[in-house]
Parts: sequence; C-alpha cells; structure tokens
Amino acid sequence: MFKKMKLGMILLLAIILVGSIVGCSQSSNHDYDIYIFNGKSENADALQKLCKEYEKEKGVKVKVFSLGTTEVLDTLRAAMNSNEKPSIFSVGAGALDEWKYSGYAMNLKEATNPELKELANSIPESMKLKNKDGENYGIPYDIEGYGLIVNKKMIADLFSLTDTTQFIKDFKTANYEEFKDMVIAVDDYIKEDKSRSVVLSGHTYKLSKNKTELTSKLNGVFSVAGAEKWTYGDHFSNYPLNTVFNSLPAAQNATDKQVEELRVPLQKSIQALDFETRYLAGSNGALKRSPDFINSTTSGYDQAVQTFADNKALFIKQGNWVYNNIKKVNANITSSLTMLPMKLPFTDSDIKVKGLTAQKFNESIPEFVPNYYVINNKVSEKEKKEAEEFLVWLNTSQTGKKYITEEFAFVPFNATSDTKLDNPLSNDLITYKQEGNILSNPFNGAPNSWGQEAYGKILMEQYFIKSNWTETDYKKIADYCIEKWKELKEDYN
Repeated sequence: MFKKMKLGMILLLAIILVGSIVGCSQSSNHDYDIYIFNGKSENADALQKLCKEYEKEKGVKVKVFSLGTTEVLDTLRAAMNSNEKPSIFSVGAGALDEWKYSGYAMNLKEATNPELKELANSIPESMKLKNKDGENYGIPYDIEGYGLIVNKKMIADLFSLTDTTQFIKDFKTANYEEFKDMVIAVDDYIKEDKSRSVVLSGHTYKLSKNKTELTSKLNGVFSVAGAEKWTYGDHFSNYPLNTVFNSLPAAQNATDKQVEELRVPLQKSIQALDFETRYLAGSNGALKRSPDFINSTTSGYDQAVQTFADNKALFIKQGNWVYNNIKKVNANITSSLTMLPMKLPFTDSDIKVKGLTAQKFNESIPEFVPNYYVINNKVSEKEKKEAEEFLVWLNTSQTGKKYITEEFAFVPFNATSDTKLDNPLSNDLITYKQEGNILSNPFNGAPNSWGQEAYGKILMEQYFIKSNWTETDYKKIADYCIEKWKELKEDYN
C-alpha cells in the first residue's frame, strides 16, 4: 500500500519530475501507440494477452509493463522520468496526490472522448479517485470487499437446514446483540455439545442435536490472522472510520471535530474485537489470546486460511481475494462460500455520515477500489486520445468485459445483475453494491501508517497477548488512536 508523502516532498518531487521532461512528452519515436504501466501482477499475463487482441481488432500497438511488488512506486517514478513515459499508469487508492501535484494525472473531465466521460461519471461516488479538489482522476481496475466468510454447508449442518437462503437473509439484517448470542451459542455447541435456539431477525434457528462429520471438525467460531496487523489495523479499523467518513477523501480532509467524533466508535470497535477474539479457532483446537496469537507461525494469514478451509472455524473475516487461497486448501467448499456483514455495536448517535443508520451499517460490507487506471497528462495528445479509447473499449466492449471477469478474475465496478463470476464471494460484492449496502475505504485516507502503527500496533503489542480486556482498555486504546491521528496529521501537514 502506498504511504502518503509529506506535501513538501511531493512538491519537491513534482519540481524534479517536471523539470526533467522538457522535450520528451511529445516524442513519437516509440515502437508502440500506447504504453500501460500495470501495478497489479495478478493480471499481468492476461492483460498482455488482452492487448494483443486489441491490436488485432483496432490496429493499435500496446506496450505493457507489469510489476506487483513493493518497488512499484520507485519503478513508476523512473518510468515517468524517462523518454518513454506510460500513457496509462496504475495508481493505488490514496496515492493520487503525488501524480496530481506533479501534473501527471489527467482530470477525467478534460477527456475528449464523450464515452470516457460517461464511464467516469458512472463510477459510484465513494469509489472515485478523488482528492481535495473533488475531481475524478481514474477508472477502477476492479472492486474488492470483505466481511465474514462462511461455508453455507456448515451453516446447514449446524442448524439442520436443507436450504440456507432464509438464514443468510436473516443474518444479514440481524443486530449486534443477536449476532453475539449466536456466536456464544455456537461456541457452547462446539465445546460442550450444548444445543439451543438462537433468534436472527425475528426467526428462530435451533442448533442440531447431533454433530455431523462437518460440524465435529469445528475448533472455534472465528479464524483470525492475529500476526497480520493489516487484517485489523487497516480493515477492522475501517469500520469505526466509516461512522464519520463516507470516503477516502473525506478521511484525508478530516477536521479536528471529526477526529474527536471517532472516539466512541473506536471504543466500540475495540469492544467488538475483544468479543470476536474470545472465540478463536486454531489448527489443533481453540486458540486463545496469547503470544501464540501474534506469532506468524501459528496465527499468520496462511494459517488462518488453512484453519477455515479445513472447516475448523465457522467464520473468517477476509475479502473476495482469499477465494483462490481457500481453493488451494479445500476446493470442495469454494462453491458454497458466501460473504456476510460484520456486526458492530454502533448506535445511530455514533454515526455521523448522512443517511447512514446503525441498522444499515450492520447490513453492509466495505467495498473499495484498490487500483485505478490513470491517463498520463504529459504524453502527446495522440497518446492521450488512444489511451481514452482503450479504457472505453476495456470497460464496455464484449471482449474487454469478458477479460475483466474471466481472465483477470476481477469484479468490474460497472457490474450488473447479469455479471456472473466463478468466485461466489465476488458475486456477493455485486449483490451488496446493487442493494446499496456498501461502506467505503476511509482507512486509506487516514494519516500515514495510522491503521497499522496506531490501531494495529497497540493491539498486537499490548492487548492480543492478554486474556482479559476492560472498558478502561477500550478507552485507552481509542484515546491512543486519536492522539496518534492528530500527531501523524501534523507531521503530514
């Protein structure tokens, strides 16, 4: 993830870059018509193949360079400072400032292609690549999202159901207290064979009297990668941020009042995390908060995925990207996976985002754009025109759309009810988006490293090793996070 630079550094870099391009941007001595710098290695081969198809169809030669490592930013800077600048380049969410201030990112309202303007206008507001000026600078690669992933076959066996449709529907609309009661009931069932009923959205579900071959494998309710700060430092911290900020730019432009408004939601998110991490599944039995929980050999990302895929946990909080990792471990469960919303104890008074209620919040999942295609404003007008036409073709032609969904295995931002993907978790993202039950990604707009180095760090170093947390601890962690936000924001300014 791109780490935001101080404004002074951005401006200095801008001066250096701008000063180095005189006489270069209008060069036509290239062996290509468009040059794409792709910062997402997952679709590298497929994108290369797509561009060959584009050349056959349109007679336009496309050069592609893909790099999906931590060196993406430095490599892109070097490319921008060369005689062969990318016509289209990849920008991660939250990384716009550098390219906007240095003049490389083209404002899409300046596009000459009316179809591209229409495409840009169709992007949901919370998913646009914007900064303080409110303008849109990119076309999404795809959509990612996360929530509580569950195997519907496990739900069916737990509650003796032949069809889980109504259960899934009721879980989505259930409140936090109902969710808590269900978690406790399932944990009692796992550890003590206690069978009782739970209520979700007014409907009663009784745990099966006898365990099946599948349910007898359960070691706990949640599989959590305690050793991975990003899973809670970024993604779990994103929940309280969504009570105050409805987008990445909103978090970037946070006022002091808004930062203070985060205090109670932060406390309540820690309370929810405390609850969740009391019911952990490990590979060989129940896992407890302890030094083992933050040890990458026992509770890393791979171990957490393995535990869930082996049917030892009911839930794993992850995103649609985890599908292939689960498939590698246990392909038998992939077709029955679904994504459910995380539940948190927020009230309407905690939520400051206009139009968002606690009920709506608990029915929604975070969805966001990890990467955008940005047109380089410093290449020739001909290249810009060709770049605009390519992005329209990629997102609207049958060939382009087929590649996005089938070859790239991406969730298109403009997906419709007719869009069907192999990954059921990705199909769930489309459903939540169509229903309007989505939260945004303000964690990417928080001050530099705040999620992992404030929220994540204090949890990992001081609390995930402790068995008991108190209300005082919730407040202490929230106060620390607020203090670090203000401190990091001052450093940034």
